Amino acid sequence: MSEFDGFCAGVIVCPELIKPSEWLPHVWGSHGTPDFESEEALQQALDLIMGHYNDVAQSLIPPELEYGPVFEHDTSTDETIWEMWVSGFERAMRLRMHTWEQIVESGDDDAGASVNMMLALHGIAEGDSDLPESSIEDLRDKAPDLIIVMIISLNRWSKGPTQSDLFPPEDEPFRSSIPFHGKKVGRNEACCCGSGRKYKRCCGAN
Repeated sequence: MSEFDGFCAGVIVCPELIKPSEWLPHVWGSHGTPDFESEEALQQALDLIMGHYNDVAQSLIPPELEYGPVFEHDTSTDETIWEMWVSGFERAMRLRMHTWEQIVESGDDDAGASVNMMLALHGIAEGDSDLPESSIEDLRDKAPDLIIVMIISLNRWSKGPTQSDLFPPEDEPFRSSIPFHGKKVGRNEACCCGSGRKYKRCCGAN
């Protein structure tokens, strides 16, 4: 759940539109849409996925007063486990790497630093950071609070007026991360995953 929450945040704060038809396959995994016992079970799964996505999107509507990432908690050590969340966010970043590079090169110190810091945290989470051990330990302790600050900074950058030069006007309605509203899909309607095929011959085939 923590990894998916981070993935949702990465998709939502990305300045460039990423449609559900593109990111949903990454949620299903490398084996594609799982086999469901019925159309109702598939619909329930989609409702849960899109429901959480909507919750994250809603919490990131400025001034982001309700935003809070979902971290796991180790009750035996009273430690906040943020690594899986960062892993999910980095997976979302890979969908539009050129966009994140543009943020770094934009001249916005806060947003650019947030991108670099997120990558630094991912390196720590993966165990391949080249930072000094003292810095790694310091960032491990501060990561849960830093992540909130970074997400709000990136979210405001992606929704700010500076984006007009980077993204065409037709993308404007999508950069505000308006929640996605799903509905019950009929068998002969276009599939909700965005493939363009009828539901009964796509996700509904299971």
